[in-house]
Amino acid sequence: MSNNNDIELIKNIKKGDVAAFAQIIDKYQHMAFTLAKGIVKNQEEAEEVTQDAFVKAYKSLNKYKGEASFSTWLYRIVYNTAISKLRGRKPATKDLDSKEAVQFEADYAENNMHRLELQERKKVLKQALNKLKEDDAFILILYYYKEQSVEEISKATGLSVSNIKVKLHRGRKQMQNELNTLLRGELNSIL
Repeated sequence: MSNNNDIELIKNIKKGDVAAFAQIIDKYQHMAFTLAKGIVKNQEEAEEVTQDAFVKAYKSLNKYKGEASFSTWLYRIVYNTAISKLRGRKPATKDLDSKEAVQFEADYAENNMHRLELQERKKVLKQALNKLKEDDAFILILYYYKEQSVEEISKATGLSVSNIKVKLHRGRKQMQNELNTLLRGELNSIL
């Protein structure tokens, strides 16, 4: 469905067509959940964030002007809802000894990635993504998994284009470090 179809569905929702809103949920539920889980890193909280975001979107449909695509507008609601959820958490204590800084060259990580099966690659990537800061993981998900442009991500998050570029760069570096660490553990378990 295109954004034009989304706009047509939104018009029908505003007229009281509940089935049209069900179509919107069906279309964007997986995306919303994936983004929420990338930020809150917890299945149950991600489900809660997704539900809350759809309720907020429904209640705020009159505010949607159609200037950006509906998915971008919805990304923004999911993002804000997930960040609010994080702020509501009690601060977790962190064990400083658990974060050992292990560096390997990028070629080492790349060569090991090619040896992993596709399913293993996804598992390792998810593990690495879950270790990133919430904002950085969210932006990487939007950019690489959802194939959003820097400008679309800027609209969805409210951050400047230059800030998104910095966060993408920082996120890639953090991702590389996490992958190096995870792949070293994989190599040690094989040997």
